[in-house]
Amino acid sequence: MTGGEIMRRYTGKKGVSFSKYVQLALSHARYTQNEDGSWTVEVPPLPGCITWGKDRKEAVEMAIDAIEGWILTALRFGDDLPEIDGCVLHYADDAAAVEVA
Repeated sequence: MTGGEIMRRYTGKKGVSFSKYVQLALSHARYTQNEDGSWTVEVPPLPGCITWGKDRKEAVEMAIDAIEGWILTALRFGDDLPEIDGCVLHYADDAAAVEVA
């Protein structure tokens, strides 16, 4: 697969960096304060991506960690990553790297 072929996968969508994709996912995070004062965070664009923190600041940090872990796990297992706000994660997979080498 050539660079042009890789880019054709993104036709009509904007390919973004890992950090930008994380920020896009984080922008959709829903924060809920629990009765004990802790915070639960759900990231709807990434199914099952839920975490919590003892306070709001820690909840944000944990959300970033959970998003990064969710993405890396999906990539590791070959799962499709969802489009977020018209953007997709721009990356080269191992198959492309092997064919180009």
